[in-house]
Amino acid sequence: MSVPPVRANERVPGWDGTPLAVDIHLPPPHTWPVPAVVTRTPYGRSGHLAEGGGWRRRGFAYVVQDVRGRYDSDGTWVPYRNERGDGAALADWLLKQPWSDGRLVTYGGSYAGHTAWALAAERPDAVRAVVSMGPSMALGRTKFERSGILRLAEHAAWWLERADGRTSREGLTAHVFKECPDLLDHLPVMELSDRLGAHLPGWAQVIRDGPDHRAEGPELAELERLPAAALHIGGWYDLLVDEVLEHFHRAGAALDPRPSRALVIGPWGHDLAYAPGTRIGDREHGTASRIDLGALQVGWLSRVLDDGGRGSSEAEVFTVGTNRWWTGPSWPPPASDAVWHAHPDGKLAPRPPLTGGEARFGYDPADPYPSRQPGVDRAPLAARGDAVRFTSAPLHDPITIAGRPVVVLDATTSAPATDWIVRWSEVTADGRWFELAHASLDTGRTRTPGPHSIELGPVAVTVPAGSRLQLEVTSSDFPRLARSLGTAEDRCTGTAYAVAEQTVRTRPVDGTRLILPRTTYEEPTE
Repeated sequence: MSVPPVRANERVPGWDGTPLAVDIHLPPPHTWPVPAVVTRTPYGRSGHLAEGGGWRRRGFAYVVQDVRGRYDSDGTWVPYRNERGDGAALADWLLKQPWSDGRLVTYGGSYAGHTAWALAAERPDAVRAVVSMGPSMALGRTKFERSGILRLAEHAAWWLERADGRTSREGLTAHVFKECPDLLDHLPVMELSDRLGAHLPGWAQVIRDGPDHRAEGPELAELERLPAAALHIGGWYDLLVDEVLEHFHRAGAALDPRPSRALVIGPWGHDLAYAPGTRIGDREHGTASRIDLGALQVGWLSRVLDDGGRGSSEAEVFTVGTNRWWTGPSWPPPASDAVWHAHPDGKLAPRPPLTGGEARFGYDPADPYPSRQPGVDRAPLAARGDAVRFTSAPLHDPITIAGRPVVVLDATTSAPATDWIVRWSEVTADGRWFELAHASLDTGRTRTPGPHSIELGPVAVTVPAGSRLQLEVTSSDFPRLARSLGTAEDRCTGTAYAVAEQTVRTRPVDGTRLILPRTTYEEPTE
């Protein structure tokens, strides 16, 4: 008699007895006991049917659970609460099943990445490995920049489609903004939930809690003591790539020997290599950018589960521009600083200017400098005057940058507080502008005089000969970021705004400059 491949809609008690829905995909009984791959998701376990079949065919059990209060699970979902306790309760139940060999692998991306780490922290003796893909570890860490500025568009989209409900509302964001493209222009930001067309009581609390609000996920010290091997997967165009790299460097770091770890970062957005195509925006990355993540995960797990998950470290990183993969024991590789100085005439050069100067622009919150999607050609923004740009001569030789660039910004404002948005771009020989890295600074939070040292996002990129480097300074990135109002009012509760005059200074010594971690990769793998 054949055995069904999945036991659907099982009920497993959470930490307080609340019934939570689970699907269990099992390989044939003659293969038992087997390790179990575990996903806990707020986005509907039925979306993992094909995934469950894949794990089953490869000799693993696959267990996927709707988190508390979502889809078929009882209770009320409060994001980032109850996940540690409910994850521990599921682990304890799994370890008692006749098909379990006692080895658990926590697996997930985005919010399910958080639940994977939360379960691993609660049951470190049972969780042998974590497969973490762009983990969203807390509202304060996902909905705000490292500078503390609210990621307005992301917050609106996620809350519209995901939060304050038992099920997701797929496609609602595109539907709403197609009809009302200027919705995010409304002030105050705190009241936007009343205008988005959905009942969203949790919208404002995230803003009140702010970027420093603590979630129940593992603290950094706890992460460093986790004994599980870990596979960290991310995308250069995903806003959560910072979390991927921090977890790669932190997880298990306090243990000797350290658990096995691996890093894979490709030219992908939040959907990673599961999204179709090889292009992000206007930038093409070639067929090498599409890899079989499922086969990679299975191969890695087979190795670390067999060897006990100790000792190895490997990184596989796609270098934008070469469209090739680089491999090594860790990332970033050794690098030396290549400093490019801003000059009064708008040039960016390896040598500092002989004389100082100032470049000015006006910042008008009523007409903020606009955002662009990742990978999109930014050259159409050249006509805007609310930015200062410094551009190099065409490069004679290609340069490879791996790590985090830094912008030292010497700038002042007429406003009580302002934002500085700094962006490093490649200007191609045919005139397209491609952002390579960016960052933001809120002077209202830093409250320190300049010059400001602003660390940009991580990159692995080769800029070819013939292209030029560009450093751009603006004061908004709207609607990606909630705009500064140019007044003493808080950006999320205020309604009054004022035009500010912004000044960027160039100097022979310690002036505005771009510091690039330049490396010489050995010949990368194809």
